[in-house]
Amino acid sequence: MTLTVEQRIALHHGMARAYRNAYLRQGISDGDAFVDAWKLASNAIYASPYFTGDQSFLLSEFSEESARASTMEARAYSLTFPDWKPSDFKYWPADNGFVMKTRWEGHTKDGTKMGFYSYSFVETNDHGEVTRWETHVNDEYGAFLDVAIGVHGPFHGTSEYIEALERCLAAADVSV
Repeated sequence: MTLTVEQRIALHHGMARAYRNAYLRQGISDGDAFVDAWKLASNAIYASPYFTGDQSFLLSEFSEESARASTMEARAYSLTFPDWKPSDFKYWPADNGFVMKTRWEGHTKDGTKMGFYSYSFVETNDHGEVTRWETHVNDEYGAFLDVAIGVHGPFHGTSEYIEALERCLAAADVSV
């Protein structure tokens, strides 16, 4: 069913809030999935210069893997930053998608505070299905990752970042 402009904008409000809320309550590390509120088009792609280099991938082929990756990421970061979550979140819905700006912060066990910004651009079609999700991070992210998982990107391909998370979790004897 084709949604009206008003319906799409309302949907985009809900999608952005679902993303924020899942991370605010720190439920992602327990397997909560914000993408349950997101319907994916069969040709939906994900792209990020930092996480996948110049490659993109079909979200429909990796939707379960994407949810697992979010859980792995949150668990890995929380090993070093137990209170890691959004400290600020802004979003701008439009008729064809929305933009999110998130300030992520956490404290190490010794009290050192670190953080970074991520910027996501989510496009949807007339049915409210995600067709493209793109993520960018600021330059603070490399230092954060060095502390959180012991390595930073930019990463290339669809598996390099996931493999780094898996190594970090395996070293801490944590499974997902």
